[in-house]
Amino acid sequence: MLNMMNMTDLGILGLTQDSIWGNENDTLVYAQVLHIRYGRAIIFQFDRNPRHSPKSLANRVVDYYHGINIHNDTLSFRDEAAMRTAIWSSIATIWPWCATDPNVFTPGTVIDLSSDDGDDIIWCVYRSPLFDQYLGLLRHIQKSDLIPPTSRAITMDITKIRLIKPMGGRGCTKRVRVYGVGSPEYFFFKGVDFATYLQHHNDDNEFIRSMVETWRRSSKLIANMPPHPNIQLPPEILVSISDSKGKKVLMGHLSTLFDRGDLTSIFKTRRRIPLREKVKWCHQMSLVVAHTHRVLHTSHMDIKLEKFLVDSGENLVLIDWEQSGTSPTTLAPEADGSWDVSEDPTAKGTRLIYTKYTGPPRRNMPKGNGPATFHAWNVFPEWQATLPKATELAEVFALGRTMWMVLTQTIDGFDEVKHPDHVRVTWDDANDIPNDWIEMVERCMAKDPNERPGVEDLVKF
Repeated sequence: MLNMMNMTDLGILGLTQDSIWGNENDTLVYAQVLHIRYGRAIIFQFDRNPRHSPKSLANRVVDYYHGINIHNDTLSFRDEAAMRTAIWSSIATIWPWCATDPNVFTPGTVIDLSSDDGDDIIWCVYRSPLFDQYLGLLRHIQKSDLIPPTSRAITMDITKIRLIKPMGGRGCTKRVRVYGVGSPEYFFFKGVDFATYLQHHNDDNEFIRSMVETWRRSSKLIANMPPHPNIQLPPEILVSISDSKGKKVLMGHLSTLFDRGDLTSIFKTRRRIPLREKVKWCHQMSLVVAHTHRVLHTSHMDIKLEKFLVDSGENLVLIDWEQSGTSPTTLAPEADGSWDVSEDPTAKGTRLIYTKYTGPPRRNMPKGNGPATFHAWNVFPEWQATLPKATELAEVFALGRTMWMVLTQTIDGFDEVKHPDHVRVTWDDANDIPNDWIEMVERCMAKDPNERPGVEDLVKF
């Protein structure tokens, strides 16, 4: 048992903060750190135990995180920052002793932290019984799901890869470093790691199963795509993890890392980008969306600034083909899950007719995505199968909204947006943007989808 150290000692000990999350049943809180030298992830656990004092560290952490007894000052923390400080400080306290355990870096290992009524920390290093369940969700993943048949991609164990820092996004995404593979050494890791499983698993595992399937399906989609200069290539390295018998299971892949980041990060650091460069990006966006609909005969579903990375030649690369979610800032209003679409013949061809859905609640999305109608019902799969013109025009809206953000460099004010109708589009300080460009972008965002240009018309413009 040890007295609490300061959270700032984490760096001195060679550790860096990664993430804190709770389980679905409100009984556990996990914290993950990265070992700076070895690039390995270490998971710590705080378990709410009714047999222990409510003042014990683990009970206080779990109660505060999940909103239990938060109004009792003696059983809680004054704020979230205090809770996080207690978590990182407890890890700093016990790490020098935990580090001597030979299993601490073994995949599936969890370090349980608890305390008595005082400040003493008690720890236990053990192999989580949930690790086998995690591996079971991944055993069906094959190389053919992740890379083209002609690919020469190699497979590396996760223990051979140095994790550097998290990069946000759906599932597990991290900046990593790999030695012995030539240049470049730095890659972008994407997959489903054990920490992601611990965060989302529950009795039926519906949500985490959907995450695994989304990763598999999106990887297979990219693997089967004909190359395009503005679409990210299939992964260069596959990542595996081993069970207790040494059998390997695929759990992620490494792709090219674009150090310049996405358009949002570009706009945060470069406040005045030349119009010519922004127009080039808008054209490349139009090219890749047109390619998606007219050549690949599919849709991306989540066109927005964060999905476009900037490569070394200042060209855009579209990423994240999960086709399982969307952003309310760029989602077409008619694609919010509350509308159905049909086609009506006219003298000039056909016209799309949208009607409000009035039937019983419907769902084709996993529970846990969010409360909005588009979190429950994703219109894109059905519309793509029956009326692909509807998905194209919905994506044109998203493209128009994104091009407005590019031309005006608008990246703030979207945190509270719950529906696309809540975004206020203005062209303030747009003196250098030609009026016909503004008119075309506005046409893309027309309320009536029938008034929007097609993707090919947009490319020609």
